[in-house]
Amino acid sequence: MKMMSSEIIAAGRSALDDGRPEMRAALRMARRAIERARCERMRHLSTQLDAVLHAATYLIGVGIRIRRVTVDLRATVIQVESTPFLHRFFAGDCAWRAQHQEGDVTVHTWFAIRYGVRIEWEERQ
Repeated sequence: MKMMSSEIIAAGRSALDDGRPEMRAALRMARRAIERARCERMRHLSTQLDAVLHAATYLIGVGIRIRRVTVDLRATVIQVESTPFLHRFFAGDCAWRAQHQEGDVTVHTWFAIRYGVRIEWEERQ
């Protein structure tokens, strides 16, 4: 079971009840480690949001409609509406990602990378 940072600190406080200096030092180290991890996550999120802002501004500026934006720990994805213009616009930079069936229709998912953001669209055939 994964402990939350508040649980770790609470456990550290209960360990301090005996007043030993090594216990206090261990608690300080744990607090610093938690704060470093929190800062790193915030820095990563800030970087992702900056990239999304740049990519979205770029796409809107060239007239591409955005359908959805997804930001998570692994990837930042902007899904856009499919147009024939996209293959020409991302010529040399786009690649096929996936294919699946929806009834009689084959759906191809394509993507390109701009500003560190994966831009995806689906074509139906």
